[in-house]
Amino acid sequence: MRIYEDLRVVLARLSVLQSVAVGLVALLGIQFWNLQVVRGRYFKALAENNRSREVALAAPRGTLLDREGRVLVENRPSFNVLLTPEHAEDLDAEVSRLARALQIGEAQIRERVARRAVLRPVVLKTDAPLADVAVLDARRMELPAVSVEVVPLRSYPLAAAAAHALGRVGEITERQLQLPEFEGLGPGALVGQAGLESQYNRRLMGRDGFRRVIVNSRGLEVAEAERRPPVDGPALTLTLDSRLQAAMDRAFAGRAGSAVALDPRNGEILALTSTPAYDPNEFTTGIEPALWARLTRDTGTPLLNRVIQGQYAPGSTFKIVIAAAALEEGVITPSTSFYCPGYLSVYNTVFRCHKPSGHGMVDVHRAIAQSCNVFFYQAGIRLEIGRIADYARRLGLGAQTGVDLPHELAGLVPSAEWKMRVFRTPWYAGETVSVAIGQGQVSATPLQMARMAAVVASGGKLVRPHLVRSTDGAPPPMTAPRDVGLKPATLEVVRQGMKAVVAQGTGWRARLPGVAVAGKTGSAQVVARSRLEKTPGVQAMRPHGWFVGFAPAEEPRIALAVLVEHGGSGGEAAAPVAHEILAAFFGVGGPGPGAPGVTDTEAE
Repeated sequence: MRIYEDLRVVLARLSVLQSVAVGLVALLGIQFWNLQVVRGRYFKALAENNRSREVALAAPRGTLLDREGRVLVENRPSFNVLLTPEHAEDLDAEVSRLARALQIGEAQIRERVARRAVLRPVVLKTDAPLADVAVLDARRMELPAVSVEVVPLRSYPLAAAAAHALGRVGEITERQLQLPEFEGLGPGALVGQAGLESQYNRRLMGRDGFRRVIVNSRGLEVAEAERRPPVDGPALTLTLDSRLQAAMDRAFAGRAGSAVALDPRNGEILALTSTPAYDPNEFTTGIEPALWARLTRDTGTPLLNRVIQGQYAPGSTFKIVIAAAALEEGVITPSTSFYCPGYLSVYNTVFRCHKPSGHGMVDVHRAIAQSCNVFFYQAGIRLEIGRIADYARRLGLGAQTGVDLPHELAGLVPSAEWKMRVFRTPWYAGETVSVAIGQGQVSATPLQMARMAAVVASGGKLVRPHLVRSTDGAPPPMTAPRDVGLKPATLEVVRQGMKAVVAQGTGWRARLPGVAVAGKTGSAQVVARSRLEKTPGVQAMRPHGWFVGFAPAEEPRIALAVLVEHGGSGGEAAAPVAHEILAAFFGVGGPGPGAPGVTDTEAE
């Protein structure tokens, strides 16, 4: 009996031992599975990294060319200094030697090593000078973990000129890494951050290549095992004319504002300027924090693309909308006249004309030419805000133009419905009077105003402005111009009035010898007139000066909008800028005939 009891104890103990053995075997199996299958690639990479190294070959971004094939944005070779910690026998010693060789702090190197991704080289210096490259090459036996790669770097020969159109590149941000459009890119990748560089980023990037090299025990390259060359990004031919662009920049002579010129027949943007601007070359290797802080805090907002993001009251340039709407709706005819004594008293409020002594009896032709406020007050009252808003939208205001640039704003065309929705208050008739001369709540971007001028120039066709003419010779899909539904007779009256603005009215400074120019000036108030009169010397309180127009007046090839911030009257500030731009486009020199008897105090 006792023998059986002893046997049961032995069997129980054997069972426990067997369970433990099975458990240990199972754990070993799981660990083997983890090492061989789950983490197999990782360890294979570690092993492979002891004898081979993959060197990335960055693909040059596609070049940007102007409409005549002149280079606007290109690439230049640069040198990046890389550190691969796995290839260092004594990382601390190598960091110290490297810091002395490159004259950078050890702490900075160690910080970058600590933040790196596993098995990825650390970029210690971008766009290193040739002197640094020579030093590293001479000491490569002492620095086996250090390598130099040739990287194409973006170059902007025009510097600040056209910066807001061309854009800039920069290192991909943490937020961008999470977005679907940047899928497949890793930390350190250079991507478009503004302008066309951003809008066409994927198309411009091309495809990176690589070299797989065999290294010896010291991490030095001894052979090349595999190579896949990079594929350059395709070149983009733009609609811009670099010579006209340079002339547009010169015309502003350091003043704040913006201008845009386009072909009214198809919407091709010929030149685009926003000032103050910035130099995109300063962003190509990562911008210094101090410079970034200066740019973002600058009250002149150099990073803002005023052409598509500046929203301004259009002032008297909006009278083109009122004239077209009033003629189209029959509330006036070409022969309708109103008397202008220099003011209009309506709704218990006195609304003034810009000419204190008044214009006398004026019809629509003379009202456009002399920019008579009283005439357009009367026309606006008869139209009412609903029809004004409808025609403004027909002419392209209050909505994005669809230009191929990121972050375009829409401006605002106010209406009774809009005011009730936003402010929960009804629209008052007195507000219509202000809107009739482009003041009050109405706002537009310079690109919208240039497109509005193009509608008159093209016989009533609304075009989609665009900057890319072709990709590697292939034209992009185009949007056909849309007919806005204005009668030819209406457009002819407006066109003749705009010709008179330049020939004998407020825009005479835009005249060209031998070329008929049609235009409209405007002054957009930024403070109440009474406040401006009390503080006439404060630049920031002066109105913005506008000029919109096209030329030649009968067969237009160019339409444009010019805005000079706080320039005063459009005739005095913006029309001369338009003259310089048009003179460069048509290749004519010198001003047109002198002033036709319009004084600066009368000019809008």
